Amino acid sequence: MRVIRRIFGVLLALIGLIVAVVGVAAAFWLIGPDNTVQSGEQQLSSKGLAIASTPDLLNRHGPVLHVDVRSTKNQPVFVGVARDFDVSSYLKDIAHTKLVQVQYPIALSTQDQKGTAGPLAAPDTLDWWVAKANGTGTQSIAWPIEDGPYDVVIMSADGKTAPDVQVDLGIEIPKAFIMSLVILAAGIILLAVGILLVLFRRRSRLEPPQNTSYFPPDGTPAPSQHQPGPPQQSGAQTGGGAVRRVLTVGLAFGLVTGCTAIPQPDTVKALTRPAIGDAAAVAVIKHYNVVNNKANSTRNRNLIATIEGGDLVRESQAGYTIDQAAKAKPDAAFTYTNSVIGAPQFGGYPMRFVSSSGISDNKAYRHLGVWERVSAGSPWMLRFAAGVKTTVKLPDLIGLRPAGKADNTKLAAAPQAAATALATYLTAGAKSPKAAVFVPNTDITGLIADLAKTRAGQASTPKAVRSVTDVFTAPQGAPTFMTKAGTAIMFVTLTHEHTLLVANNYNFSWAAPPMTAFSPATAKYESALTSTTLHDVVLLIPPKGKIQVASLDSQLVDAGGY
Repeated sequence: MRVIRRIFGVLLALIGLIVAVVGVAAAFWLIGPDNTVQSGEQQLSSKGLAIASTPDLLNRHGPVLHVDVRSTKNQPVFVGVARDFDVSSYLKDIAHTKLVQVQYPIALSTQDQKGTAGPLAAPDTLDWWVAKANGTGTQSIAWPIEDGPYDVVIMSADGKTAPDVQVDLGIEIPKAFIMSLVILAAGIILLAVGILLVLFRRRSRLEPPQNTSYFPPDGTPAPSQHQPGPPQQSGAQTGGGAVRRVLTVGLAFGLVTGCTAIPQPDTVKALTRPAIGDAAAVAVIKHYNVVNNKANSTRNRNLIATIEGGDLVRESQAGYTIDQAAKAKPDAAFTYTNSVIGAPQFGGYPMRFVSSSGISDNKAYRHLGVWERVSAGSPWMLRFAAGVKTTVKLPDLIGLRPAGKADNTKLAAAPQAAATALATYLTAGAKSPKAAVFVPNTDITGLIADLAKTRAGQASTPKAVRSVTDVFTAPQGAPTFMTKAGTAIMFVTLTHEHTLLVANNYNFSWAAPPMTAFSPATAKYESALTSTTLHDVVLLIPPKGKIQVASLDSQLVDAGGY
């Protein structure tokens, strides 16, 4: 038993020594009183425009990430954390460097990614960072790591020059220093118990011989000196039980408390976020107000293209052409005010949000706009605009989400079918069967009546005109959103092609504005006269019942012939 006890004591002492050394190293070399594991300052540089980590480096959540960055060239630097899909879109096709491995506290491993030389939008101007710091000197962030794929990005503040920086990364684990001290204490206890077991020796007892009797002179045996009683346990057995209890409790405590400091692995594989925050959206609209008024005052086609996109910028530029041909005065300045924002959740690009705003110079209407950002580094652009009468009840934009295929069966008509039905209705005229699908609307009936009148006038000389047609088409995939009430709100721009086919031996020309802004009266066409008008329509598609046309705005964008 003595040999076994000593062997066990030696093993226990060795284990205690190892645990104590680990505790000392963790507490006073690796972690420290601030509970932070530091990488040590490392120099990083890139041939591209950014240094970005991969999601695998932040695949556990809970601890606080510390990043300290300073330029080696005394230039302003930027450091930020963002969702991986934002960073991937921002750096797509741009040369940059990937931070692929962090070996605490020794080295950072990187990998160059090929791409173009940029430039990139200045990172501090973008609204999707979850943590950021920007400026000269050392820039620092402290971010509690969240569940999901996130990246750290280091750049020059201007987004145009390659970064060359000193970086110090740290992971702050709550109570890690205390846990290290607990491990150290547990190691010391194990070491002490092991030494005691090795050095402990059982004491020997001096007892009278049990088989010897003493007879006094008279020959009567003397009374026995041994008194009956309960059996006595050895000191070694009693001490061993106490040691085992202390050891078991200590190990259990160490394991339990040590595990609480271990960050939990990520469970979220894909992230989403609102397209934009309310404050940022209001800032976007204010910026639009300033640039739009400046562009309108000078009819600057290039300037308006910096804030509008899609069919809308074509409409604005066509309006400039018409006004310049008519020598009209520029529009008076106006602004969109008191905006209500509907920002759906997205997990990729493009992203969109909807705004409903008052119009400073027209209290009878509200402005509905659809804003789009094509990529993480591109600006927000107004892609659709319509004026809706304040008497029209619009659904609440809060809680808006993009409509999906699953919503088609929950609506009175699938959004694409609704847009196509409207195009068919306008093409066929007032007697179209599709008219029954829509709530009666004076804008629609007025447009149909005007078109019929125009066709009748142009066809009044049948010898010169073979036919006059108006054909409306609906685009695929117009922006559509579901509201909390279950009504879909669709923003669709219909293309209207007007064609007059000229009879043989005749020619026609456009003789009056606004068509003459695109085709002068001197231009003669022997085959056909053509014009293109865009109609911006807001459709409200309920779960049941008829579809409501909430708004219809029209803009001639081209005229000519062949």
